[in-house]
Amino acid sequence: MPDYKNDEILTIQFQKIDSRTGEKEGDLTLLKSWESSERDILERFYSIFSPENPWKFVPVGFNLSFDFFSLLYRWRGIDIEVQPRILFSDHPYIDIKSTLVIMNGGSFKGVTLEKFIGKRHSGLKVSEWCAKKDYASAQEYIEDEADRFIRFYQFLIQRLPSVWLEFAKAAKISHLTTLNPPTSTIPPT
Repeated sequence: MPDYKNDEILTIQFQKIDSRTGEKEGDLTLLKSWESSERDILERFYSIFSPENPWKFVPVGFNLSFDFFSLLYRWRGIDIEVQPRILFSDHPYIDIKSTLVIMNGGSFKGVTLEKFIGKRHSGLKVSEWCAKKDYASAQEYIEDEADRFIRFYQFLIQRLPSVWLEFAKAAKISHLTTLNPPTSTIPPT
């Protein structure tokens, strides 16, 4: 069980992508507490995320409520106050967790990012590597996870519109069958 109040944030990583296609629009940014401090990466990310400016940074991820709670508690620990409502309801975000629950037959049990994108380890390994000062392994894992997530997100963006169109056709929802499908292709693995 996470201890939001006391567990230290070791890294914050993000990469600009097109939310409609999943196409990368920049390199992966990895803020590392071992190169500065947790306080430093939290302050830097706060200015990038800019919670009060909702369209400046739109998170796309898995189980973002965990990330939001972690940020809220750790920001409070360094006297940065963000109202939970801003993150959880006012700020736009795309969380694929609900989609994975549906893909898992409606069951929450077993819905992990490892299962769906083929990660080799759980994210808990990062704290183990950092405790051993094996930062290279931690960084390699994070880069691999980001790449796998983006490829999976691109796959979902490519395939889910046709699933809905199939339903719309069967349910005779003809006036709603125009979607804005993405124009990208899924990169090879």
